[in-house]
Amino acid sequence: MRIIDNVLSEQDFELIKKRLVYNHDLSWGWSPQKVFKDDGTDTLVSMIYQGHEPKQKDHFVTLYTLFNKTLDVVSWYRIKINCTWKKQEYRVYGYHQDYGKHSDERIKHAKTAIFYCTSTDGPTVFEDPHESVDCIENRLVIFDGSRKHSGTTHTEGNERRIVINFNYF
Repeated sequence: MRIIDNVLSEQDFELIKKRLVYNHDLSWGWSPQKVFKDDGTDTLVSMIYQGHEPKQKDHFVTLYTLFNKTLDVVSWYRIKINCTWKKQEYRVYGYHQDYGKHSDERIKHAKTAIFYCTSTDGPTVFEDPHESVDCIENRLVIFDGSRKHSGTTHTEGNERRIVINFNYF
């Protein structure tokens, strides 16, 4: 696992906040689940890239321009933005791999990166070995795509926990 604090310059981070985090025109979809069916967690998802094509071209270009070199991307699998809200109590959403049930050779080369757009007390937690990464704005964590991880609820910090999830090879 690799953690990079202040991965973007102040100017580039302000651009992310303007174009993605606080953009009222960003296309969001509501989901009644965060990780697993019927997990009882409402979330908003903005799909930026999926199925070998940009879903929101302008936003894909912004993210590609700012992160492609740092992530050393050969091929994108998916880029999405997740938004959850402050809760009363701490809870782990559910350990998972972002690549679903892929068990073939492809998953061995897959990478996942999470970029934190807001600061909260809701870390990303990892199953084996048990580790956690604090949710601090302008932080990027990169890890092996086969590693099971989970977001968590937050009780302090920004009202919304917003992360950009990158899946790539």
